[in-house]
Amino acid sequence: MGDVLIPGLRMGDCTDCVCVRVSRFWEFYDVSDETKLLHGDLVLIDEEGNSIHAQIYPNVYERFKTLIKEGSVYNFECFRVRKSNHKYKPVANEFMLSFSKWTTIEEVVEVPPAFPTITYRLTSIEQVPSRLERTEYFTDVIGIVTAISNITTLRTRGRQSDSSKRVVTICSASNASVNVVLWGERATSFPAEEVHKDGQASPQVVIFVGTLVKNYSGVISVSGSSPCKWYINPEVPEAKALMASIGNMHQPIKWDQHMAPTRATSAAEPKKVSDIRDLNPFKNKKIEFLVTMTIRKIDSSWWCNSCEKCQRTTKPYGDLYKCTEPRCGTIGKPNQRYKLSIVAGDETGDTNFIMFGRWVQRLTKKSADTLIAENPQGFIPNEITRLLEKAFIWNVSFTENTTSSGRTCFRVNAVVGEINDRNALLPMTPTGSQSYHLCSLRVLAAVCKALLRKVLPCLCFHHLLLQRLAMLQVPHQLKKL
Repeated sequence: MGDVLIPGLRMGDCTDCVCVRVSRFWEFYDVSDETKLLHGDLVLIDEEGNSIHAQIYPNVYERFKTLIKEGSVYNFECFRVRKSNHKYKPVANEFMLSFSKWTTIEEVVEVPPAFPTITYRLTSIEQVPSRLERTEYFTDVIGIVTAISNITTLRTRGRQSDSSKRVVTICSASNASVNVVLWGERATSFPAEEVHKDGQASPQVVIFVGTLVKNYSGVISVSGSSPCKWYINPEVPEAKALMASIGNMHQPIKWDQHMAPTRATSAAEPKKVSDIRDLNPFKNKKIEFLVTMTIRKIDSSWWCNSCEKCQRTTKPYGDLYKCTEPRCGTIGKPNQRYKLSIVAGDETGDTNFIMFGRWVQRLTKKSADTLIAENPQGFIPNEITRLLEKAFIWNVSFTENTTSSGRTCFRVNAVVGEINDRNALLPMTPTGSQSYHLCSLRVLAAVCKALLRKVLPCLCFHHLLLQRLAMLQVPHQLKKL
């Protein structure tokens, strides 16, 4: 079955045939744009249980999407073997595969009964806290389900769209427990009612794979989005051992009524600098605002060495770096991350902002690593200086350091839109689906309403704004301001 097993693959172009089962198959989208596919991902297993990660990029994804079915076995030929990603590895393998338009695929009809179906590398629930914010590998956990919540709808920090959430609580044989927080489609597709029903009479053991360990309001939890998959009562030794440890001590699964569906949090309200600059940060620390800002000044220090675990700033510690967050204190190699200190404002005044990571990358179109490599030390790249005097719509909130330093500063949670040279309001996020397009336009419409109500009562400006909305192809119902 195939010319070579997974351990026999070597880096470079490969014309050998490899026979594997597609154990997992998911789509990974840009976290800033839920309509922009970055790549399709697969976990492949050969007949001896060896596993490897594979990726398919958007230019050929549609072809493979119609040919590949999760759980089926295929012969693949003509693919590229390369070094595995630095982050978010679903399996432990130094290599991964990349499929292209030249990759051939043939489904295997007669599959031996012993051909493996799943692969995992379990972290015990007791060890989950040690995996907090560690992103080199996804985390796989196993536990007995003790409680399931309803689906809730909420708006996460910095986003202008709603997200579904479900919490599944699992425990170990020693009664240690952890919440598995499922998001989006994973929250809605989890068979909650079926698991709850079956869990009234017998224990329900679940393995969750492809998760990340997060800190939600001080509670260490396991987070599952598109890479996450679950196996309910799988026929594997770890599940059988956990089931046997329960004996006659089974407790029916609870339906957590405290997690009843709730309404989404309100969208951030449009404000001026004069509205937010003098607010009390102790009383408004977690409140988000929409502001339309023109960038006046950018500090020369545009990147920092950050902790791989918690993303906080690191400082030299011998030959390595140490996280400056006392509760973390991780020592190791740092990540190079964007950190822009900005003075920006509107007609009512200026104030300080700070913007990190992916939002800066969306503006520069390049990663921090790339710009650092392309420019001499101490030089501010053109990709950053060209942002001066440009206007954007930002979702912002007070930084955590405002209360401790006494210096008012706002963190940019999201870049919602840009105002171009023709004074037209343009969504920052590329549009793909109609639902996301409408969501972005509703945000822009809210900004326009605020401007009309508070700043631009003049009819000519009202007419001008309607023209700008028309340029965005806003649906008729949103033009009725």
